Amino acid sequence: MSPDEEQLKKLLNQSAPVTDEDKALQQVLRKSTNTTAIKDVGSLFVGWFWVLLLGFGASAYSAKRRFDLRQKLKQTKNNKN
Repeated sequence: MSPDEEQLKKLLNQSAPVTDEDKALQQVLRKSTNTTAIKDVGSLFVGWFWVLLLGFGASAYSAKRRFDLRQKLKQTKNNKN
């Protein structure tokens, strides 16, 4: 028998460490709740950032279009005179 097999047999015969399953479950639930809360708050801020960014972009686009239309009207008036 090889030394690896002997070590495996020793490990097999040893009992597993005793853990409190309720305590372990509560710890996992607490960590997952905190992680979920952090992700939710982060996604809320990222969402508001995009809303603001798109709002400014839409306003700038509208202002540019109005400016271009005014310039075009001025040119057509000057060409007629």
